[in-house]
Amino acid sequence: MIFSILIFVIGLIPISLGYSLFFLYEKSKLTLLIFLYMLCITFWQIDIAILYIVSPNLNEGITLFLFKLFRLGPMVALPLLLYICFEVYKSSVPKTNRFLDKVAKLILNKKMIFLSFISAAIVYGINWTNYGIKDLRLLNNSHLHLDYYFPVYGILNWTFIIHLVAFLILLVALIFVGNSLDHGKMKSFLKTLVISSLILFLFGWTNFVPSYQILVSSIAVLIYSIFILLSFIKMYNDFNTEYLNVVQRQNKLDYIGNLTASLIHEVKNSLSIIKGYSEIIPSIQKLEPQTEKIMGQVITSSNQLSKLVNAYNQFLKNDIEMEFESKNVVNSIKMAAQMMDNMLKEQQVHIEITPENKGVNAYINNTYFTQVFINLIKNAIEATPSDRLERVIKFNVIDFDNTKVIIDMYDCGCGISRDKWDKVFLPYNSSKSEGTGLGLPFCSKVMFSHRGFIDIVSSNSDGTHFRLQIPKNKFVEIDKVS
Repeated sequence: MIFSILIFVIGLIPISLGYSLFFLYEKSKLTLLIFLYMLCITFWQIDIAILYIVSPNLNEGITLFLFKLFRLGPMVALPLLLYICFEVYKSSVPKTNRFLDKVAKLILNKKMIFLSFISAAIVYGINWTNYGIKDLRLLNNSHLHLDYYFPVYGILNWTFIIHLVAFLILLVALIFVGNSLDHGKMKSFLKTLVISSLILFLFGWTNFVPSYQILVSSIAVLIYSIFILLSFIKMYNDFNTEYLNVVQRQNKLDYIGNLTASLIHEVKNSLSIIKGYSEIIPSIQKLEPQTEKIMGQVITSSNQLSKLVNAYNQFLKNDIEMEFESKNVVNSIKMAAQMMDNMLKEQQVHIEITPENKGVNAYINNTYFTQVFINLIKNAIEATPSDRLERVIKFNVIDFDNTKVIIDMYDCGCGISRDKWDKVFLPYNSSKSEGTGLGLPFCSKVMFSHRGFIDIVSSNSDGTHFRLQIPKNKFVEIDKVS
């Protein structure tokens, strides 16, 4: 009985660590899958602990029932592990290795995951029949001086063996697939997960040999659980450290922005005096035509400078901390179009979104992300020539490799010259007479906060093609797609 309790306690460690990970760190699909995977490892150890409960007060039939029940653990653990690898792989950027990429797509896809769960369900069903496990026989360990049960396998137990062997082969293949990832943190976690799981399940084969379950597999489970959790925590903390470095760089820019805001305040005070006297002088004294013209230019310049100062002040104020969540980006575009509806109707410009009725989620701050499209739509409308026949702004939303969302926007404006493609995302670069040149810089700033990009892909007299790219979740670092 003491050995049964020892194995049971060891078995609780994986689920305890998995529970802590799920609730202490961000609740995502990845942390949930790891939690379920650790739960399966716990079931596996409980399954072994049951074999060491030899008591005259416990019916052997109940022991057999519990053993078959908790055998669910090792069977479901393998497809869950495949599912975890799938989530890690799709959240990473693969290298340009075509062979490994083909192997990865062959192994890590939804069809393969579905088939693995079907396989586990079939083998688990056979486990409940006499073809899987017939009975339990009582044995004695002379070294430890204890009695324990060992299963008597049926003629179809080979299905369980094949189920395990197939997944061990997959794990070996996944070790090589891990080398195809370009992202160091995700690559390290995936390889650690796969190699550790491979070693763990190899030690698990000792469960088919009487007297060895307690000596090997339980200790391996203890070491494995701690190792995997430490590996995940390291990956998570590396992501946070990287994010904090970005925030620290942004804080330095904020400090400069605060100094600029103070300067703006002083400029506004002086500007109000200039504007005031410029407007009063013509009313109290008749001016010569040349002087009146000069004074008019002073007033016009003051008004333009006032607009510029106010716009830049608003630009600085928009730099606040953002909260992100998984949201449908198609809805963000629709909301922006709705807010610009009056201007669209006045200029007879239409919006087309593809796909219009399908959800494509990304990790965004919905308010600021919607404002990006408001700015882009406003710019596109203002850039559309009055004689343009096709007056359509098109948005094409792409779920790219389940790692990021790409939004291609095509306007019907007069185009941007190639030498100005980079400059339009810097403040004060506006081709409009009353423009402040802060709309596209604001869009660029918001995309930076989303760990994404906004670029011009092409532009000519028929219109401009903008491309926005954002990650689908927090654990993704994306590269530009040109």
